[in-house]
Amino acid sequence: MGFYKKTPDFDLGELNIENIFITDFMPSASGTFVKIYLLAQLFSRDENTKFHYDNRTLASMLSLPVQDVHEAWNYWEKLGLVNKHPHEESADYDIEFLSLRGLYIDNNYVHKNNTSSKAKQKPKEPNNTFKSENESFQKLTKEIETIIGHPLTYKDYREIGDYYEHYTRNPQIICKAFSHCYKDRGIRSLKLVKSTLLQWLDQGLNSIEAIDTWLNASEERQSLYKDILKMLGIGFRQPNQAEKDFMDKWLDQYGFEKSQLMQIVLDLSKKTLNINFNFIDKVLTTQFQSGNLTFEAYSSSKATPEKSESKPNKRKNFTIEKENTYSEEELEQILLGRKK
Repeated sequence: MGFYKKTPDFDLGELNIENIFITDFMPSASGTFVKIYLLAQLFSRDENTKFHYDNRTLASMLSLPVQDVHEAWNYWEKLGLVNKHPHEESADYDIEFLSLRGLYIDNNYVHKNNTSSKAKQKPKEPNNTFKSENESFQKLTKEIETIIGHPLTYKDYREIGDYYEHYTRNPQIICKAFSHCYKDRGIRSLKLVKSTLLQWLDQGLNSIEAIDTWLNASEERQSLYKDILKMLGIGFRQPNQAEKDFMDKWLDQYGFEKSQLMQIVLDLSKKTLNINFNFIDKVLTTQFQSGNLTFEAYSSSKATPEKSESKPNKRKNFTIEKENTYSEEELEQILLGRKK
């Protein structure tokens, strides 16, 4: 197999693109960003400068939202391929394309005179953005494709780029979020990955070790939720937020140990058929106020809602007369007297 180019019979024009763009920058960029860059390069040619082209024109010709065009220029500017020149009277800006060959020489070329005059000085390290940020992002996307088991779409690239740009620059944490959602939980959703990642960052979890510790504690708490629901005969569903709040209060605020709490809940479930979380909470609140946080103390106390609240006896007292025996004459007189 080989590649060759046929000489055209007539010239319709061609676009000169530096090889560095194709070899170093294009492979890691999204297809949309590449299309925007190339079309704008065409607009920048001398024969096209007499026409008015702007970001809206780009978006219209490529059938893209204008926001994608702005994101593309932010991306290429960060890599050092373009400069944005804002307008003074509006929010628009002009795009200046930079020479990639000049960028390569500035970052990688060391003049012989500087080398001979500063023999002991280490040569300047290449400041190639592709080798730093782009290489890291490209490695991240490949690892994510391995986790999810299929190639990423353009939408996926944008979403992951947003995580990397605005949430964390630690690729391991992003990969951990994908692995936790897609493999551990079996839920294949980018929305869940995003919410999981935000939850970890809100908790201040900035390392894999901290995330693993938090996940172990969280899994233990989830296991306790399921065990208590199973005791109450509702183990077929997940606990709602109100039920979680109750159980978190018993463990974190009241300080019940897991084993002691399980024994108390099990005992309460045996005593009441229609047991609910409000009833359990009343019992445990009474135990907490009394300082009884163990099953033994609970068993010896009488502080349950039914026994602690003394309700007045509302039954009426009826007077039952003793049975009397009457003769026929006495009964007849009684009946005659009542008729009168």
